[in-house]
Amino acid sequence: MNEFLEYDENKKTIKALNLDDFSIEDLNKYITELKEEINRTEIEIVKKKKLMTEAENFFK
Repeated sequence: MNEFLEYDENKKTIKALNLDDFSIEDLNKYITELKEEINRTEIEIVKKKKLMTEAENFFK
């Protein structure tokens, strides 16, 4: 994934990080990575909604 994010395969979640040890620079990098992940997720939602609409139209 990214430099800071760790994925838990069993739970299908991103593991929480202890931010106390991060420098300000690292925290800013982490925010950037999270924003990129949010953007990637929003794009996936749009794709899935489009597929759902197409499927609904096909089965009408």
